[in-house]
Amino acid sequence: MATGERPPTPESAGTEGPWQEQGEEPDYRATLANERTFLAWTRTSLALLAGSLAVVQLGQATPIALRLALAAYLIALAIATVLVGYHRWRSVQHRMRLRQPLGRSGYQPLIALAMLVLAVLICVSAAVTAP
Repeated sequence: MATGERPPTPESAGTEGPWQEQGEEPDYRATLANERTFLAWTRTSLALLAGSLAVVQLGQATPIALRLALAAYLIALAIATVLVGYHRWRSVQHRMRLRQPLGRSGYQPLIALAMLVLAVLICVSAAVTAP
């Protein structure tokens, strides 16, 4: 140990280096379950992207500005979804490696709010295009 360097504490033991190498390898079943959850986030993001493409292709009765606004919102949701999914996967994987509690995710209220806004936008779009 170098002069002036403190010995590692139990809390910091095994937390040096890249997060993928910290701690110990978790049970492979938990790792695979975490990966499946990340893939579900990714599938949701892809579905939102597909929805944005479908919205742009809506009939001519819907104003182009409304179609583009809805498509842009769906694309933003898709990007946010994949970023949240990655962040959650990484956080859970790191905590499992360190044998720490997984903690709670604060994303559920934000996702619910985003979906509520999407529902309102779809209702407005339907009302504007109604004959």
